[in-house]
Amino acid sequence: MKIERNQGVAWRKVGDEMVVIHLARHRIFGLDGTAGLIWEALSEPRDMKALETIVSESAAKGADVINAVHLFVADLADEDLVEVVGQLPDTSKGDTVVDFPRIEWREELQQFAGKCHLIAGQSHQCNQHPGGS
Repeated sequence: MKIERNQGVAWRKVGDEMVVIHLARHRIFGLDGTAGLIWEALSEPRDMKALETIVSESAAKGADVINAVHLFVADLADEDLVEVVGQLPDTSKGDTVVDFPRIEWREELQQFAGKCHLIAGQSHQCNQHPGGS
């Protein structure tokens, strides 16, 4: 099984958090530190075992790393942030509290680009008259 980032997704590390934007779905996500490590590792397609290894290096002793990684990858796939080639293993949250890796927050992006030219000083593009002059 291979996991890879989907096209049309942008991201940036902001402090300890990875911010991921799904451009086509107009959604923005905040990934915790461990999830950000996984996202960075997905700069090329990876298998589940490689992602489990990355998480196990920063996990507390006895943590259910395998289940945590599987739940996180399933969450990324549900949000259309990654494509999974192959079958994801069956996982369930059950009574286990998984606090890593995870999507910490998710929001809809607000439409703003169409009015950008009315807000002076925001960026070079916003200081231009519509039509580029």
